[in-house]
Amino acid sequence: MKFIIPALFYLFFSLQSLASNPKIDSLKTTLSYTKVDTIRVSILNQIATEFIYISYDSILPYSQKAFNLSAEINFPKGKGLALKNQSIYYFYAGNQVESINKIEKAVQLFKEIKDDLELAKAYQSYGVLLKNQGDSKKALEKFSLSINFHQKADNQQGVVDNLINKGNIFQNQGKYEQALEVFKEAKTINAKLDDLKSKASILTGEGLISEKKGNFDDAIQQYTESLEIFKELNEEKLISGMYNNLANISRKQGNYLEAITYFENALVSAEKMNNPRLQAIILNNLANTYLNINDDDKAASLYKKAVSIIKDLDKTTYATLLLNLSIIQTNQTKYESALQSLDSSLTIFSKQGNQFYMVNNLFNIGYNYLKLEDFPEAKRFYEKARTIAEKIDDQYSSLSIYNGLGEIYLKENKLDSASYFARKAYAISKDIKALAEESSTTELLYKILKSSDRPSEALEFLEIHTQLKDSLFNDEKSKELGKLEAELAFKSLKEQLEFEKQNQQLENQVKVNQRENFIIGLGVSLFGLILVIFLLLKIRKNKTRANLLLSQKNKEIETKNIKLNESNLQKNKLFSIISHDLRSPVNSLSQIFEMYLSDQISEKEFKDWLPEINKNLTSTRLLIDNLLKWASESLNESQVQKTEIDLYQEVEIMKDFFSTPLKKKGLVFNNKISKDFQIYMDSNALKLVTRNLISNAIKFCNSGDEISISTTRQDGYDRVCIQDSGVGMSKDIARRLFNNSSIISSVGTQKEEGNGVGTVLCRTFIEENGGTIWVDYSEENFGTRICFEVPKRA
Repeated sequence: MKFIIPALFYLFFSLQSLASNPKIDSLKTTLSYTKVDTIRVSILNQIATEFIYISYDSILPYSQKAFNLSAEINFPKGKGLALKNQSIYYFYAGNQVESINKIEKAVQLFKEIKDDLELAKAYQSYGVLLKNQGDSKKALEKFSLSINFHQKADNQQGVVDNLINKGNIFQNQGKYEQALEVFKEAKTINAKLDDLKSKASILTGEGLISEKKGNFDDAIQQYTESLEIFKELNEEKLISGMYNNLANISRKQGNYLEAITYFENALVSAEKMNNPRLQAIILNNLANTYLNINDDDKAASLYKKAVSIIKDLDKTTYATLLLNLSIIQTNQTKYESALQSLDSSLTIFSKQGNQFYMVNNLFNIGYNYLKLEDFPEAKRFYEKARTIAEKIDDQYSSLSIYNGLGEIYLKENKLDSASYFARKAYAISKDIKALAEESSTTELLYKILKSSDRPSEALEFLEIHTQLKDSLFNDEKSKELGKLEAELAFKSLKEQLEFEKQNQQLENQVKVNQRENFIIGLGVSLFGLILVIFLLLKIRKNKTRANLLLSQKNKEIETKNIKLNESNLQKNKLFSIISHDLRSPVNSLSQIFEMYLSDQISEKEFKDWLPEINKNLTSTRLLIDNLLKWASESLNESQVQKTEIDLYQEVEIMKDFFSTPLKKKGLVFNNKISKDFQIYMDSNALKLVTRNLISNAIKFCNSGDEISISTTRQDGYDRVCIQDSGVGMSKDIARRLFNNSSIISSVGTQKEEGNGVGTVLCRTFIEENGGTIWVDYSEENFGTRICFEVPKRA
């Protein structure tokens, strides 16, 4: 038995459109004229919260500014809210340890100031983080604490929200009666509140239970009612969710065409929101449907499309897609390839501490080793999966793991152990009413007991297996018919389109023939007139061509003059740089050494100067490097030699190079580039560009700020972005920085002098590599993001 795991649809934080957001724009405007510090903190935290639904990278700079200002004015509530937002940032960044650390600090602050409402909300966030990491037991504890403090704060809506959270955990664990009791309690409270969104969320939770219990008619009714409410509220994300749930039921019932239609409706809603993460999740589920109808090629293409969308946005969904892709590889008996995909996804889930997905991942690795008949390895991974599944009380996964262990021990002829695990699997399958799994476990028990020479007991389980198999036969028959219906429908649709195409071609041919006859008749009568007109036009065309050629030559001369003037201006500027920026630090160094050698300063005083000497040497080295590159470029000696470069490693080298200024300023440097990311560029050009951009980012950051480098793959291009949370720049400078050849210099946050040569060289070398460079985002006091793109290797 193997899993096809649909990507979890309801994740706590979902990314929406990256376009301009009116609410954020309004908050920024309010922030610009607000003078009261506590209100400024509140607005900064609100902006950070809004970015949760847009671009998680922007959460950190705003929440950090809110935290710093709160610390300055001793405003603990502001610090707590900032920490809560930061826990969300680190969750998305895949750093689960830091995420938990931040939310625990927020909880402690709210406890100290005895703010029951904020403490309740913090526990709620804590519970969701734990739930998404697969720790259901601790998540339930946090939701219960949240309910208690919401009640103390007399916030009944918060009580309802957390009851729904608890109900969803219970239904995920297969504890359906407990889940229904909790949903009933939430319904009772919500009847007084009359909150439509909560009503639809409760119906959705009940629908998931009906679906898992096989009561598909009830589930469809509950999902449909939820769908209508979400449409009334114009909740596109939740509308998409309901289409997704309805599609899953259709898929389970064997109505594959209907499932595909629902998934496509869900995809339309996701596209309306310009939500790439949601699109990838739905593409994953659509691929699962094609996998059900044995169209492995179509499923694989959809998985790969989803992977290309999600890889740099959401590691959890990316790993889930790799997990599902391994199913196809297993189906095709490509067990080694499947194990590679599973190893990659397990690495991500383990780093995140996502125990639910780790269980499924480990189980599938064990299954592939079982197919390779490597029983010790299969057993080792099944046992790892078992340990986690029992810890988080995941009964459905435990059932499959026990069954798998029973199969291994049967093959090893260890019949007592095989019987132990098979009976545990059988007990759970009966408890959660999983009929297909119960059928599988009874067949396994029959084989074990038969091998144990216990024929009467073996016969009992064979009879149970036969009864279950008969009851499941109609479902399987319906499923196969559904597959056939889908395949025939696709074939019929293709044939219909081909037939319509042929008819259209015939109609077009008739029209063409009619036009040809008309044209022939008309052509004879107009030939003479056309000949006269042709001669006149040719004379005029020759005259126009001569004028055009003259105009082009004039433009070329004018362009060359402009470039020559720009070059002269650059050279004049560079000579002044050489006379000041280069001579000044060298003179300073010379004076310090002379004073030391002539005993004008002591050895201790000389050592005190060493950090400053090192700073000047680093700065001078970078300047000389840039000047030499500029000189080489001006003399046309620069040769572009593109090659595949390990960008992650290159940035790590740069991180070491700048370790001293990074440490001195107390900056956080995050290399977010995937370790297997290769960029196709000239090596010298890449080093110059990254060195200058990182140097500028350091220069314009304050203590405690963050610098990050990330990559994305666009159509035909690789994009690299360097982002900092520093002082930013004015719109005018941002507009001019890479749009002309003028040299723009400025001073850093600790009076570091700049000369502006680096930005000119960055633009020149990126363009020589066929790319572009621009200021993607910058706002004074809120940081800068500079990006460049170069073509992928053909």
